Amino acid sequence: MFVSSNDLRPSRTPKRVLAYCHDSVGIGHLRRTLAICERVGRVFPECSFLIATGTPYVPMFNLKAKIDTLKLPALSKEGDGYCSKFLGMSLQRMIQFRQSLLLQATKDLAPDVLLVDKAPLGVCRELLPTLNWLHENRPDVPIVFGMRDVEDDPESTIAQWTHDGVQSALDACFHEIWVYGMQGVFDVVREYRLPGGIAEKTHYAGYVRRDPCDHAPRPRIAGKQVLVTVGGGTDGERLLSTYLEQTAAAVARLGATSTVVGGPDLPPPVAAKLREKAAHIPATHWLDFEPCMGCRIKQSDLIVSMGGYNTMCEVASVRKPMLVIPRVKPRLEQLMRARLWERLGAARCLPPDELTPQVLTQRVMQMLAAEDGPMRHELDMAALEFVEQRFSQFFAEEPSRATAVRV
Repeated sequence: MFVSSNDLRPSRTPKRVLAYCHDSVGIGHLRRTLAICERVGRVFPECSFLIATGTPYVPMFNLKAKIDTLKLPALSKEGDGYCSKFLGMSLQRMIQFRQSLLLQATKDLAPDVLLVDKAPLGVCRELLPTLNWLHENRPDVPIVFGMRDVEDDPESTIAQWTHDGVQSALDACFHEIWVYGMQGVFDVVREYRLPGGIAEKTHYAGYVRRDPCDHAPRPRIAGKQVLVTVGGGTDGERLLSTYLEQTAAAVARLGATSTVVGGPDLPPPVAAKLREKAAHIPATHWLDFEPCMGCRIKQSDLIVSMGGYNTMCEVASVRKPMLVIPRVKPRLEQLMRARLWERLGAARCLPPDELTPQVLTQRVMQMLAAEDGPMRHELDMAALEFVEQRFSQFFAEEPSRATAVRV
């Protein structure tokens, strides 16, 4: 149960939020950050947001809130580390460059809340000077770390967080920790062995359900529709290629339609090859990018996807059947989520080592023929309601005295 936002009497003084969005691979962190900003902006129309990110994809989304972007020079993954995506600078110079931009923006913006996604200290600890400055100069500003339901398997996460000093940062730098998941599905505090001081300020917010959009309904295509999506698309070639190899034609023979979304980070040569392949398969439509994935999911009868957090949440929000083929490198996060959700009846999991054109076709045909109706699950999808309540508390007259609002 949540306390009514009307009871919290938020201040009418325009507020500013700085949101740091991890940005090296995919668009999932961006989608989640935008969903949060959109919800808070809908409740507090006078509030404005500055999203600090290296991704170039913010303008591709139709946004209603007062959202601007601090475009950081882009990074990309290189093995176990990072490198400059475009500028040809050394990683050390890139991080110094990004550090300077983040710190100066914080000083000039004077945010009322700092929301950090995925990486508490930022990429390569680039956020540390900003955190230190806020603590020294604006100690009443709430600093929140938001993380998805699963980071990686416990052993790997504990080792990485120990190496990076994450526990020390969570303890010293952050007022609250929001887990966008359920304690009963994956207990982050227990699994990652977080000490009592961190546990006390950890809130399980539920999963992020994307708010309904106000787009006009799209014309309904006759027959069933299968949506295939791989998030940003960075490592989606195998699933897309496997689907187009045999499954799309089998779907067409049933009188159904396939919509295949490549994603903005799918390498252009790969996208060109798969686009050409899809063009020769009946009832198969290729999209390079879908700005409103929620609309597309709502109109589909089956979603075939990788195991990214945001895609799975969007599907679960409307209880559509989904077949998840998770990635297992460089981390096990997607496989763990897919298996956890399968136990709850919220998804079906096909491990990538079992993925072949024949197996994928069999599983898709089975799910299309099942006629099971909406997926039955007990996932708490109320993260945005939780976020709204917390911001109502932050924006009250004395934000430094804010306390938890779930009762």
